[in-house]
Amino acid sequence: MDIALSAPARLPLERFRLFDSHDLDEARDFVGRVFCPHELSTSQPRRRLDARHHSARLNDGASLNYVQYGPEVDIRPGYLKDFFLLQIPLRGGADVRCGAQQMRADVRTASLPSPTEPLAMRWADDSPHLILKLSRTAMQTRLEQLAQRTIGQPLVFDLAVRLDTPALAPLLSFIQCLRESMEQDDGFCGSMLADQAESYLMSSLLLCTSHNHSAALQESPRRALLPRAVRRAQEYMTARLDSVVTLADLCSHVGVSARALQAAFRAHDGQSPMEFLRNARLDRIRSELRAASEDDALQVARVAARYGFLHAGRFSTDYRRRFGESPSRTLRGR
Repeated sequence: MDIALSAPARLPLERFRLFDSHDLDEARDFVGRVFCPHELSTSQPRRRLDARHHSARLNDGASLNYVQYGPEVDIRPGYLKDFFLLQIPLRGGADVRCGAQQMRADVRTASLPSPTEPLAMRWADDSPHLILKLSRTAMQTRLEQLAQRTIGQPLVFDLAVRLDTPALAPLLSFIQCLRESMEQDDGFCGSMLADQAESYLMSSLLLCTSHNHSAALQESPRRALLPRAVRRAQEYMTARLDSVVTLADLCSHVGVSARALQAAFRAHDGQSPMEFLRNARLDRIRSELRAASEDDALQVARVAARYGFLHAGRFSTDYRRRFGESPSRTLRGR
């Protein structure tokens, strides 16, 4: 089974190039500026290093990175301290040890080291990685928001993440789309959509991978709360269609865990909270297009962007799937 992420002909995130170098000390210094100080050495001193780092920051809590070294290298960061790393080999692989856990990463198995455990890695020859860096503080906050309770013990993920797990397929597809959006859209990073992307990435990792607090996110919903929880969440989202709304925001507003809220929505009308939000935004866009005075593509783009749809192709696909016609057809036929 092929996973969603594969090495393309063009290097990922090339427009966000930080450096490329054949010097080991220079590579260690530049990579350490984005991640943390670390030891870097090659087991094949006669082979020339081919190091490169591209890094695109979403907002305060996350960045997407492409890192390569060329020949086999040993990387010893020690403790990451203030961030998590989802490391996806695009080719080759890596031996990774984090605390008491160790594993072999490859194109089907990513590594997810935690900042409170000592980390050491050996990347094999020709093993470029796509790396998602996530703030430890933001992840801990998101965990507590989703669980709807204070959690004092530090978050520690299972080191090995099987990428062919069906539950992870939406996340992998999203990372691929995220990378494309960053590469193609100058206004994406720092936008409302980047905020939503950051939230989705954190929530998806917490809900779809294993960690020491997974049980706190798997509590059964209280049935008596279902109708009220759905109604309050829907009212909250409907009043904020042109603002950033995350699953964690909804959990805080309604006062139930993510598991309970998602189950409540599914039981109510068969869709998730985020599906409801997307459809409500599409409905609002349709209403505004019908009432618009301009008959041009710019009007469609302006209205779509106001409600967080910054990728024209995906917006048109979602719109046509919901209404059976293109946005421009709605505008012309008002």
